[in-house]
Amino acid sequence: MTNAPHKPGFSSDASADSRIVTATLMLIAESGLGSLTMMRIAETAGVARQTLYNHYPDVDSIVAEAIRRHNRESIDLLKSALDVLDRPEDRLEQLVRHSVAVGAHAHHARGIEQGLSAAARATLREYEEVLDQYIRRVLVDGQESGVFRDDLSPNVDAGLIRHMLDGLAAQSAAAPQQAASIATSGARTVLAAVAQG
Repeated sequence: MTNAPHKPGFSSDASADSRIVTATLMLIAESGLGSLTMMRIAETAGVARQTLYNHYPDVDSIVAEAIRRHNRESIDLLKSALDVLDRPEDRLEQLVRHSVAVGAHAHHARGIEQGLSAAARATLREYEEVLDQYIRRVLVDGQESGVFRDDLSPNVDAGLIRHMLDGLAAQSAAAPQQAASIATSGARTVLAAVAQG
């Protein structure tokens, strides 16, 4: 197999490494981790298997890098979206909508950690830790502005809310065509749970 000058779904000027990572994410979304092989990734990326092995020694290292890049892109997008919102309730709603959108792409769907190495699972957890930090910050801001309940414990409730977001992401992974209604219902439920009575 030779390097393809252009593979459908890839930019014609994308580097081999970028095509490998994109192909890996596409394959995870389509068929899950169990379907990944070096040959399948190389074919999907439009690169020779030797090129693939020059970049990564095994499937697990490709998955870890794909998760790392996806995390970074998702967090950058989330940060940009949150930075333009002033009200804590709007930021919390954005966190819900972000989680549902990520779930609809199935990269962080429930159960994806099955079959990952410890290093790749740790990379996946880094994303969850960043979400927890954002949620805590929003809860504190909401309490300070008087729109969220005084009896919230940001350290405890951030984890509970993230688990709610994980559930919403899993729902949207199972039914991506319903992501918009899942996000609307999820935002209503999460905001009701923290709103000042």
